Order: sequence, then C-alpha cells, then structure tokens
Amino acid sequence: MAESALPAKDLHQPEEHGKHHSAVPYFVVWIALLLFTALTYLTGTAHLGKWALAIALGIAAAKSTLVALIFMHLRQSSGATRLVFVTSLVFVSLLLFFTVADVATRFLPATPAGAPFGTERSQPQGLLEHELPSED
Repeated sequence: MAESALPAKDLHQPEEHGKHHSAVPYFVVWIALLLFTALTYLTGTAHLGKWALAIALGIAAAKSTLVALIFMHLRQSSGATRLVFVTSLVFVSLLLFFTVADVATRFLPATPAGAPFGTERSQPQGLLEHELPSED
C-alpha cells in the first residue's frame, strides 16, 4: 500500500499552529453588548421624540459592529471579505435613509372630523359642537 505524504497526526492539525485565542475579548464584548442593551431600554423609555430613531439606529449599529468584528472574526478576515461587508452596509444604509426620508417628508394625514384621536379639541372631552350640552 502506498503511504501518504504526511503522517496521520499532521492531517488533523488546525491551520493556525501557534495561535491561541483568548476569551477576554469575547467577555469584554459581551459586557459591552449588555451595556448597550441596557442603554437601548433606557432610551426607549425616555421618549426622546425625534431623536429616538437616530439614537436607536446608532446603538444598533454599534452592537452589530461589535458582533461582526469579534464574534464573526471580521477583524482577522481578508480584504475582500471586509469589502463585501462594507458594501452591504452601504446599501442597507441607503435603504434606511431613503425610507426615513420618504416617511419624514409626507404630509400629515388629515384626521376626519369627529375622530377621537389625532387632533386637539377645544370642546370638553372631545365632543363636537352638536354634541355639546345646550346652554339654556
């Protein structure tokens, strides 16, 4: 029988012979993700108005960047892999930008008369003029 060129013990060795990964970066990123999650909750309950969307997207971008760089090992990836990832981020950003811009520039919807929502009423308890008690 023909012998293989490599001994059997070398066939199952990992490609990175001398490289050992530490658990410290994973633990630090996990703590950072927990902090960002708490920050997401706190900003969600703070009712920040128009800034709420921008802050939520910023926190989400930071969290996804940490996950991609550390847990998906994008930091050690080749240049082509990084280029594909950045290109996909650009297109997702464009999609979000144009969606938010479209919604932000629309006219406010007209609330029909008598609707119990969406308009401030000068009448008590939102009653219409013909529903007000008569002043006899």
